[in-house]
Amino acid sequence: MTVTGTLATARVSALLAILLISGCNTPKNQVNPSLDTEMPRKILWAWERPEDLRFLDPKEFGVAFLAQTITLEQDRVNSRQRRQPLEIADGTYLIAVTRIETVKEYGKRPTFSDEMISQIVAQIVQTKTLKNVRSIQIDFDAVASERSAYRRLMVKLAEELGARNKGQGASAASTTSPSPSSLVPRVSLTMTSLASWCTGDAWFNDFPVDEAVPMVFEMGADSDKIKTYLRNGNDWQEPLCRASYGISLEEGSFPGVKDGRRIYYFKRSPWRADDINAL
Repeated sequence: MTVTGTLATARVSALLAILLISGCNTPKNQVNPSLDTEMPRKILWAWERPEDLRFLDPKEFGVAFLAQTITLEQDRVNSRQRRQPLEIADGTYLIAVTRIETVKEYGKRPTFSDEMISQIVAQIVQTKTLKNVRSIQIDFDAVASERSAYRRLMVKLAEELGARNKGQGASAASTTSPSPSSLVPRVSLTMTSLASWCTGDAWFNDFPVDEAVPMVFEMGADSDKIKTYLRNGNDWQEPLCRASYGISLEEGSFPGVKDGRRIYYFKRSPWRADDINAL
């Protein structure tokens, strides 16, 4: 073999090795493209307070309302259902949000036993039966020691919801006619995400969710770093974060937020009709 042939073979071998490594590191989950046709481009978060959102145009806006807050302590699952009224226009796309909080005090931290996981899942699945709910969203803050437990939770929840049924996921393809059961509108499963989780700490890519919403407000110590990261033209490293942003009305948007993505809007006080002009 000639020197030229040896070098060419070496280059091909190196390229194949790079492609193999890249393939091994390719994230498994992407945002489900079905959301683009299912969800409005603008969604208001309606937290635990009286909200009259009948002024929203259902063709333009959806509502993600806090349906319940689940607090985990030792082996107990304590659920507090929404108590405040929510009024919406007919036909509004509704997302039922479950907020999960864990007691961090030593000796009171949740055990995340299989029984606890099953109880949490059962309570979340119940929100799908609320009137006109089309999607379920999970909002949580997970410390490193809780991540494996949240992974078990999300996997079991997706199984119960059928949120990623065969033929409905981002990578599914079928040429067969749909069965009668597949004609039932699906309930999508999404989650919120700390912005820092989307910029390199991608620990949840194997979660069976349709998207993760990066919250780019109230970012604390990470705020300047993340805003600089986005302002420099970078996109989220976690693919599940690349279809939406969570923005607060008080802080507003900022350079680096990419056009064409779904926006979830948060406000610390009740929404008013004239707030829409600022969105």
